[in-house]
Amino acid sequence: MNTPIFTTVLIVLSFFLETTAIAQSRLKIDHGPYLQEVTQQGATVVFQTSLPSYSYIELRKENSGQTKIHYEHKHGLKQANTDFFAVRADRLEPATRYQYRIVSKEMVSFQPYKVTFGDSISTPWYTFKTIDPKSKGGSIFIISDTHSDAKKLDRMLDFCDYKTCDAFFYVGDMMNYMSLGGEHPFSSFIDVSVNKFATSIPFELVRGNHETRGDMARIFPRFFPKSNDKIYGSYLMGDIMVVMLDSGEDKADNHPVYAGITDYDNYRTEQAEWLKALVNSKEYKKAKYRIVLTHFPMVVGEKWRQEGNWTGWYDAVDKFLPILNKANVDLVVSGHTHQFQYHEAGQANNKFPQLVQGAMCATRLDIKEGIVKVKVIDTKGEVLLDKKL
Repeated sequence: MNTPIFTTVLIVLSFFLETTAIAQSRLKIDHGPYLQEVTQQGATVVFQTSLPSYSYIELRKENSGQTKIHYEHKHGLKQANTDFFAVRADRLEPATRYQYRIVSKEMVSFQPYKVTFGDSISTPWYTFKTIDPKSKGGSIFIISDTHSDAKKLDRMLDFCDYKTCDAFFYVGDMMNYMSLGGEHPFSSFIDVSVNKFATSIPFELVRGNHETRGDMARIFPRFFPKSNDKIYGSYLMGDIMVVMLDSGEDKADNHPVYAGITDYDNYRTEQAEWLKALVNSKEYKKAKYRIVLTHFPMVVGEKWRQEGNWTGWYDAVDKFLPILNKANVDLVVSGHTHQFQYHEAGQANNKFPQLVQGAMCATRLDIKEGIVKVKVIDTKGEVLLDKKL
């Protein structure tokens, strides 16, 4: 064997295989797509690419050949030369099935007067349906306090038969903190959601006190965008109104651990004013069912009261509870304490049932014909509560 020739062939072959692999894997969708804020007239598609790119979505009605391009834009500029995108598609039709896919072009060079594109990719087509304002009832999955345990979330989705659910709500503390160098929303719960359902059905995240912590906390809304730029809000699914309250932190704003850079007392006051207006709105009053989600329970147990340390939690109850008590609420679902509890209406100062999810369970609501069926399942698949309201 001619060793020099053989060596040269190996080098050339190795280089060819390496460059081919690089070319094949150079640009891809690293995370997502996942849906956010699907309404009667719109939907947001969120995703992250492996390299800086110019990306957009192509959208069409199901079984239609007519495609429209939607891209993220602000101040006259299309989002480009970045790896994170949240593309809003508006002016859609209610109760309509749509298909979408991502198209992405790598940006190799971005000069003032010359942009050089590299690889282009497109994803498969995904399907979603806009909200039907005439729909009656529905099935809802609710979980909280998984604290970055993606495997637990995956398991609880299966236990609650997620494939038959119409909506998904995460009621806070899905992470221990949000950090660029540590726990990340993708690995903590978003990737699992994408693998299960989130390409076709959105999840809504109600912020918990742990999502307020870490160097990524101030970009929280970027991952879970809303058209009004708020974290709290309401979600109307046909005749079901879901109210999502942001409780903030559980301790006082002047607690040393917050370093003087939080203002949750005023933030909760702002929400209380919004909540007053919401419960008096025509949209709220015409809803047949009203579910409220808040990370902090509106019933504070004696143990928690006696400790006296949870000023933020007490403040949330003082500001939200009087409004909710007058709002004909069917059920409030919370987390935070890591202890499963169910409080009947009137058990404390609450005029509504209060479910407190433990850290080791999830809830499924089946709502129809004037009844809210509540089923709480633990991590072993055992039913902790099966109740009709």
